[in-house]
Amino acid sequence: MTDETKNKNRKDAKKKMGIFLLIILIIGVLYLLYYFFFLKGYEETENAYIHGNQVSITTQVSGVINEINVEDTQSIDVGTPVIKLDTIDYEIALKNAETKLADAVRKYYTLQNSVKLNEDSVAIAKANLTLADKTLKRQTISSSTGITSKENFDTTNFKYIDSKNSYEQSLTNLENSKIQAFSNDIYSHPLVAAAIENLKNAYYNLEKTKIFSPISGVIAQKQVELGQQVKAGQTLFTVVDLNKTWVNANFKETQLGDIKPGNYVEIVSDLNGKTYKGVVSGISAGSGSAFALIPTQNATGNWIKIVQRVPVRIDFDHESLEKNGILPIGTSLTVTVNTNKNIDIQNQFKEQKSELYKIDENKLSVLIEKIVKDNSF
Repeated sequence: MTDETKNKNRKDAKKKMGIFLLIILIIGVLYLLYYFFFLKGYEETENAYIHGNQVSITTQVSGVINEINVEDTQSIDVGTPVIKLDTIDYEIALKNAETKLADAVRKYYTLQNSVKLNEDSVAIAKANLTLADKTLKRQTISSSTGITSKENFDTTNFKYIDSKNSYEQSLTNLENSKIQAFSNDIYSHPLVAAAIENLKNAYYNLEKTKIFSPISGVIAQKQVELGQQVKAGQTLFTVVDLNKTWVNANFKETQLGDIKPGNYVEIVSDLNGKTYKGVVSGISAGSGSAFALIPTQNATGNWIKIVQRVPVRIDFDHESLEKNGILPIGTSLTVTVNTNKNIDIQNQFKEQKSELYKIDENKLSVLIEKIVKDNSF
């Protein structure tokens, strides 16, 4: 190979190397431009899942299940009667409570009458004491003049002392009866008030044998069957409200620098492949490991630094949910947060109340008044 050929080959190699480096440079510049114009300001994670309110339906009283009106995957509305327990024990308890209230009312009037009887006893004892006092004074004069014997005087003096003690005892009995009978009215008397509260408790327990759903949603994790004995506080099943779900996206702590509430979010569901819109509504107060049942102990000699993940709550845009369909809780997602684009959001939390076990106070009051009236005299 001649020197001319070698020089030509070197020039061609340098030219190709230059072209290659130029291409690399162009690619780098294009990537930088793409990053600054398209990638910068976006944070993405596949560690994201649907979360929602899971309401555990429990029984407030013990009993045997007589009726079940729901099954797993069934949709129900708020207030739907889902389970009924056997009521016989609670009906008996209510009847006993009614009887105890009637007895308390009668005892109340017995105490009132006792006051009148003790007042009469005081009047009689006072009259006897007055008579005994006059008799003793006469016997004292007669005894001093020798008209009455010592024996008669002692007998008269004994009767006076006995009458005095009887009068004092009757006063004590009257005071005690007044204390036991005292109240502003029959309903405020301790005996009657305690019996009324006992009746209310029995009435409430009977009403609690009917179990309702506190929210609208879908039945899940049904754990009981017809005829099963359940205890107070036992979980029967779960109701999931799929219309009030959100996303928990677990971002690395190194990704959280620019993420803030109000950022626009694009959500892609692994379930149906559809794209949803959302907004960052809040960032957790701690990492997942901080809230673990057994938090990690970093104060050890073999500590290794691990990038932590922090849950970020993302609320769905309701229009995109209606358009693309609701998603079951626990399903996977890919979320991309645009930290350069914000959406004005309002507080998503709304006060929630339940009146499922609100008792008809008028009906209960009518029952109580009837028992009081029937046993008053």
